[in-house]
Amino acid sequence: MDMKLSEGPKGGIPPFKEGQKIDLRIAHWSLWGPRRSGMYETVRELIAAENRIDGVLAGMCVVPSEKATKREKNAHVQGGFVDPLHPELRTQDWGWAYKFADIHVIHFSFDVKLGRLKPKVFFAHGTAEAVIDSGLREPEKRALLAGSQWIHNFEATIVTGQRAKQFWEVFDDTGKKVHVVNKGIDLDWWQRSATKAILTGEPSVLYGEVWRGIKHPTPVFFAVNEIYKRNEDVRMNAWSLGPGRTFWQDFITQAGFKDFLGQSNIPGVEDYPEHFYSRGDVLVSPVQAGDLSRVAQEAMACGCPVVSWDSDPWGENYPYKAAKAFSIVDLASKIEQTYEEILDDPEGVIGKCRAVAEKQFDINVEAKSVVDILRKVVSEQ
Repeated sequence: MDMKLSEGPKGGIPPFKEGQKIDLRIAHWSLWGPRRSGMYETVRELIAAENRIDGVLAGMCVVPSEKATKREKNAHVQGGFVDPLHPELRTQDWGWAYKFADIHVIHFSFDVKLGRLKPKVFFAHGTAEAVIDSGLREPEKRALLAGSQWIHNFEATIVTGQRAKQFWEVFDDTGKKVHVVNKGIDLDWWQRSATKAILTGEPSVLYGEVWRGIKHPTPVFFAVNEIYKRNEDVRMNAWSLGPGRTFWQDFITQAGFKDFLGQSNIPGVEDYPEHFYSRGDVLVSPVQAGDLSRVAQEAMACGCPVVSWDSDPWGENYPYKAAKAFSIVDLASKIEQTYEEILDDPEGVIGKCRAVAEKQFDINVEAKSVVDILRKVVSEQ
């Protein structure tokens, strides 16, 4: 499925769209970050799902960082970037977006020229805390201001949860621009794998979130430490460790947590985390305010039960079990209870997790909702 759509008349109709009357062309403006960015992965999967809808043609335009060289910027403008894990995705040249797109969806940033055009829709990713944190750090001190201005100036804003709506709608002086859609993933891709990571631990407790304040692994370390006092076979298997590696390694060593660490050299981003989900027994997603993380969605889709805090007031998290926030003792207990259920009925636990994912995390449901919103915006112009 070739998604470089700019060649040919009228924006280039790819083979998989031949015979369809295209009535909505969508340009998604995003960063480029295969396996490094949850935002990128979400946008990529959303585009693929939108292209499965009759009459819709969606593509990605990649926006360079402020530090990019002129040569790098030109490469982004020309498009043609290929995702090594998903070669069906090739980024669009910006000319396609300017000439043929009916609507522009902004996920990260956009070209100055696009600021003078409409219609545009802001797709807000991440948690409120992440936005605030970015706004307090260089070089992203304008992150919050940019989002609030986009809500004011754009025709609509899309969020993936009630908590995000509560945060962003204060910047909407019309009270009508912010729309909530289902937060989905590609369930055809995220499935239990016959190939599994070589991990130790009975149980093997997983952590694969981004190691930052709103969901860092400190409570997981302490909970596994509690379990280790009564079960020396438990192991914590973590990945996605990037910035701050020296600090975390010192913390683990000085706290004595190396004894139950499954991998002494914690890996960074994993290309195929489904290998972890398919071997691990329990994944802990300690997002403090209860927001649903992409890692938790992936794990549940692969049949790996997720334990998170009970701090989600909206009921949009859907973990296998929720521990009392922020009780280390209860978190340890929920991990152990989950493992006991796995030992008793492994296929049953796997099936329950997958059923939740199929009901709550379908990217096709999200894509349909997004397309409905975009079509309405276009029709009102």
